[in-house]
Amino acid sequence: MSLLAVKDIDVCYGDFKALTDVSLNVEQGTIVSLIGANGAGKSTIMNTICGLNKPVKGTIEFDGKNISGWKPSKISQAGLSMAPEGSHCFERMTVKDNLLMGAYLAKGNDERLRRLEQIYKLFPILKEKENQLSTFLSGGQRQMLAIGRGIMTQPKILLCDEISLGLAPVVIKDIYEKLKEIAAQGITLLIVEQNVDTSLANSDYAYVVLEGKIVMKGKSKELDKEEVNDAYFGMNKFAH
Repeated sequence: MSLLAVKDIDVCYGDFKALTDVSLNVEQGTIVSLIGANGAGKSTIMNTICGLNKPVKGTIEFDGKNISGWKPSKISQAGLSMAPEGSHCFERMTVKDNLLMGAYLAKGNDERLRRLEQIYKLFPILKEKENQLSTFLSGGQRQMLAIGRGIMTQPKILLCDEISLGLAPVVIKDIYEKLKEIAAQGITLLIVEQNVDTSLANSDYAYVVLEGKIVMKGKSKELDKEEVNDAYFGMNKFAH
């Protein structure tokens, strides 16, 4: 069952066409990755799905509803959340308060605290540092905090934008293991990733983005890494 369906969207920044005829599907219960170099258009796709950009053509359907043109707040309330690129956090707030910001729609304090304990179970380091200002966290810990805050909204699908950017390999491995745990809990994932090997090893389905277009797609286990790398750099038939 398709939980998210992006259909033939174009996105422009003034006279610049950032996305052209982009289509992708995210099936419920899967992990889907968007692979591409810096500037390929991956973050633009994510921001458009979240309502931060408005497509000039095409539609975006989420959970059976056409959400094209919806405000980001309404999209979030419908069950779509994002952990943004750069692990953005509220630096002058504690770890705990950052997480609680993600539970603003929860019904009552008991529900907020229940969700908080779920995050602490998933990321014990955040429990240890709950009273610390987020500005003092390491890059990996800030990324965990951003993911945790996204999960606090109780989303049907979580979009993770460049979650491994600037992190050490051991930290990246740990975060992806946590993402698999999140998926096992029933949250569908759409992940932006620059590293081909990491992306294919941790997803069910993958799309390769080049110059604002989807140039290759398929089941991650069935895609040839060499062909994916060629598509990544626009060096093969998929890029034409």
